[in-house]
Amino acid sequence: MGVITISRELGSEGDRVADIICETLGYCRVDKDVLAHIAEDTGLDSETLAQLEEEITKKPRFVSADMTSLYRKQPGAFQKDLAMSEEAYKKVLRDAMEKYAREGDAVIVGRGSQMILRDWPDVLHVQLYASPEVRTRRIMKRLGISEADAARQIQSSDEYRRRYIRHMHDNANWKRMDYYHLAIDTARICPDVAARIIVDAAQSRGEEHGACV
Repeated sequence: MGVITISRELGSEGDRVADIICETLGYCRVDKDVLAHIAEDTGLDSETLAQLEEEITKKPRFVSADMTSLYRKQPGAFQKDLAMSEEAYKKVLRDAMEKYAREGDAVIVGRGSQMILRDWPDVLHVQLYASPEVRTRRIMKRLGISEADAARQIQSSDEYRRRYIRHMHDNANWKRMDYYHLAIDTARICPDVAARIIVDAAQSRGEEHGACV
């Protein structure tokens, strides 16, 4: 019933590492499925929620009354004539994330999962990173774009993640090491090896109940 969260930089091979872990441990992978789960429970399309997630870092934002039906299983949570506030969105995301954590056997990728689940004792938090040069080369090869375009994508992605975590989690710095149990440089440690390290750490953490003596 283990849970692993993965925070990754664009071009750090986080998706590949997550897939290897899932295949090795038989875990399910949770990423955009978090929004799909919210959409399923609320009758909303995931694109609307994804757009809110993107724009929530730009400025305080309220959405239309169409979103006030969130948590229709708890109809008293919001009145239909009220807009869904940013705080309500945070609650929806937190509740969805915690649902996956309770079910266990999951690798949760991104969406600030390392922050939302930081106090859960059985969750292993991992950060994957690499140098900008290595990440740029990977994105160039993956997307078939120029070095300049790849560098811009990386810079934009890093800035988005920085603003998202800061905005959603009380000015937190997503690269602070005390939010993670493991930080792996995938420019020096290949994804297959990184995945094995994470699997070993997750299994050891479960056996030792997260304590080292």
